[in-house]
Amino acid sequence: MDKTTIIMKKKLKLKDPILIVGLPGIGNVGKLVAEHLKSAFPTQKIAVLYSPHFPHQVVMLKNGGIRLVGNRFYLIQAKELKRDIVLLTGEAQAVTPEGQYEVNNKIVDFFKNKLGGSFIYTLGGYNVSRNMADAPKVYGNLTRKEMATNFKNTNIIFGKSRGMIWGSAGLILAFAKMKKIDGICMMGETGFLDVDASSAKAVLLELSKSIGLPIDTRNLDKIIEKTAKLVKELEKQASGFAQLGGTGGQPGGDRPIYIR
Repeated sequence: MDKTTIIMKKKLKLKDPILIVGLPGIGNVGKLVAEHLKSAFPTQKIAVLYSPHFPHQVVMLKNGGIRLVGNRFYLIQAKELKRDIVLLTGEAQAVTPEGQYEVNNKIVDFFKNKLGGSFIYTLGGYNVSRNMADAPKVYGNLTRKEMATNFKNTNIIFGKSRGMIWGSAGLILAFAKMKKIDGICMMGETGFLDVDASSAKAVLLELSKSIGLPIDTRNLDKIIEKTAKLVKELEKQASGFAQLGGTGGQPGGDRPIYIR
């Protein structure tokens, strides 16, 4: 395999589909939302993307087998929907700038030309460089600023986020704009956590309003509860180290105090 390839598992005639992209990234916000959607609704795998630009790894399976790292397209099957939803998720993003351009351009072309899609949501985290927010805000960036009126029923904040959108969450939107496809990047506030379920829940709730699909968040609530307990325990341990001079009780030590 010397180039990015998308293999169709099943040819379908979709009804004005939208694409939701949730891949690993800051706080794993997009990935968490995607995995939650997979568990909340019946899904059907319709295509798989492989690329030499992904990490040189294979996934070990429960049955003892293996498979290549990839991105997978799923059709969400929900009776409440008036249009089809395609979900894209996977274990990794491309690891080089050249790979990012190739893979994400391929995704947009596939969605437009093979699936007949018309709108893209990319999901991710917005690093605010602080600890967990009690109520994470959700920021949005659009392919066309005029579309902001379409999200009046949500609490998505437009025009306040600054800096760069890294990886697929940004590049897919950029290629969509070039190819005359509308889209939005939705980013939940996140800080130091590698897996931020609170931010993912905030994004999920705004996504639910936008696409008009009620989504149960109880699985994320369980992760949030476990994370809060872990953070409290880490803070307690850090406080204990600080009282001991950061040495674990050993005079003259230089053990650092930090939470990662």
